[in-house]
Amino acid sequence: MKIEKIQYEDILIMCPFGRIDALTSAEFEKALMEAIDESPNLIIDLQETEYISSSGLRAFLAARKKISNTGAFSIINVNEDVMDVFDMTGFTDMFRIERASGTSKDIKVIFFDIDGTLLSHRTGKVPQSAIDAIAKIQKKGIKIVVATGRDIVEMKKLPLQGIRFDGFLTLNGNICLDENEKMFAGNQIDPGEVEVLVSIFKAGRIPFVLIGEEKRYINYVDDVVIQTQEATHGTIPDIGEYHGEKIYQCLAFVDAKTREKLERLLDKCSITSWNDTGIDIIAKTGGKAAGIQKFLDREQILRSQTMAFGDGENDRTMLKYAGTGIALGNGSELLKKDADYITDDIDENGVRNALIHFGLLGEDE
Repeated sequence: MKIEKIQYEDILIMCPFGRIDALTSAEFEKALMEAIDESPNLIIDLQETEYISSSGLRAFLAARKKISNTGAFSIINVNEDVMDVFDMTGFTDMFRIERASGTSKDIKVIFFDIDGTLLSHRTGKVPQSAIDAIAKIQKKGIKIVVATGRDIVEMKKLPLQGIRFDGFLTLNGNICLDENEKMFAGNQIDPGEVEVLVSIFKAGRIPFVLIGEEKRYINYVDDVVIQTQEATHGTIPDIGEYHGEKIYQCLAFVDAKTREKLERLLDKCSITSWNDTGIDIIAKTGGKAAGIQKFLDREQILRSQTMAFGDGENDRTMLKYAGTGIALGNGSELLKKDADYITDDIDENGVRNALIHFGLLGEDE
């Protein structure tokens, strides 16, 4: 049988095609066991699975035993026939299972990137249509969570016009804060890799920022730093020294050639761009998708009940992971390929128009 595996940060999604029955269950079980070994965060997407027989069910039971009876993996996009099987056999009591939905009226939480998604760099503010739309859907009980590469201190300096957030996935999901800005989950960069990053920081060949839980600091400031931060309404960190604290993210102000060198060098980090001369460096086990999963686990919300808005490279995993991924019209062409829907430009009511398109707002709201 055909089985696809898709890795998003530390989340492995396994997608079997066709039927899981006496002819295919052995192959499926072998792939499932291997997937459990590969990733602590496993999602089995049954969108392309037509039916599961008793042989297939035994593969799930064997997998459940392997992970110590915790049922720690999720099963999503289950069609009605397979759901009937799961319900009849009590699997719905043993596993976290999500029925194939596709209806946006089940949305419980929406994740928003900030730069270029909520905050327009052309006008330097959030469009009023987006502010009004967010307030209206919050009154309907939908949570609004920010998912940004910025830290909470820098984020709070942005002109977000008093939008009330129900959670904050900062530093690309590597520090997760509740509505009161208290940290409930974090994902630090591997300490061994930090040694290399600190060496880069101390060498001073490129402008480099280290970010811990409570502060961020840069090794030096040049014209590239100033111009990059001005272009993105960012603030320039204080110059500082490393004192052994946990590091959750690094920034570097570099050209494409230097970025490629860093990508080859760092084994346990991933890199995304937020500007032509600005990159984020985070643990490969982190990212916005991983942060979303931590929030959903905390709130007991299903992945199918999520929506995400983004515009840049560091939003790709978020849009792929969310139940519905929406790219702004001003977003990168690469991101648009990953989106379920492409809305209008940020300054052309893109957020509001997408919410209307999916039935979360009425035309007259």
